[in-house]
Amino acid sequence: MGWTNPLVKKGVVKQTCAEVTPFVFRDRFYLLENFKRAEDFPGTPLDCDMFHEDGFRIRDVEKNIVISVPLMNHYFATAFVWEDRVYSFCGDLGWDQPWWHIKKYKILSSDDLITWSKPEVIIEANPDENLFNNGVIHDGDRFIMLIETDDPRWTKFTFKFYQSKDLRNWSLIDGALYGTEKYVGGPALYCFDGYYYVLYLNFEGFDEKGAPCYRTRIARSKDLFTWQEAPEDRVFLDFDPNHQVNPQHYPGVMETNASDVELCQWKGKTLAYFSGGNQQIGGDLQLAEYDGGMKDLLESFFK
Repeated sequence: MGWTNPLVKKGVVKQTCAEVTPFVFRDRFYLLENFKRAEDFPGTPLDCDMFHEDGFRIRDVEKNIVISVPLMNHYFATAFVWEDRVYSFCGDLGWDQPWWHIKKYKILSSDDLITWSKPEVIIEANPDENLFNNGVIHDGDRFIMLIETDDPRWTKFTFKFYQSKDLRNWSLIDGALYGTEKYVGGPALYCFDGYYYVLYLNFEGFDEKGAPCYRTRIARSKDLFTWQEAPEDRVFLDFDPNHQVNPQHYPGVMETNASDVELCQWKGKTLAYFSGGNQQIGGDLQLAEYDGGMKDLLESFFK
């Protein structure tokens, strides 16, 4: 019998989107939502001067209300719950540098999602690189952080890995890399039973109209150095070429992208939030579900 993807798409959650992290805190379900100010003005380039008004917010999903905006002029924020606190890791957009030339990564935390600690710098880029998306997990012994980089030694958006015992003092794991020889991006990081799993955006050629196509795929490793890819036919999330992306905001744009997947377990299911749309122009926030735990979902792509 053939293999069937266990994730079931549930549709569009929001017509415009940026990277989100779903998380559970004190038995309530939340989204950390990055936002781009330029998207409030259709047709405005994302790299305009408004990017200093980009930031991230915390949304109570059940009530559908924003309960706090922890930081502005920061982006690529993620949420990580540890010992009854929520930690956020984010890139500082700075004031004297171009859009997405991020040189510093910061940490801040909260025990109520409203009042947040003072941001602290935890990682600084090399002089010739910029930092992008991140993901953080605990592997049972230490914290591991994945960060995208445009380090000129490798393909743009290669994943580097850092380790820490306390979430504030991080050291680079020299030689631990993923994606050095291919396009990767939009990462997520998880760990179960001695395996590190990465979800990543993969460039997969062009459609009949010449638009570049991207799918999310999955790989795993026991040591962060040697990686095993899921079989070629087991795409983690695929795009829908018949889906039109937010017609009012992006008229005529058809979906060629499924990226920036983030997973969370909630009420017996694994929820997968992701960005549909078009990697070059814009996208919408979509949701897929798996009726079971995250560990079983990730393992199923390798069985």
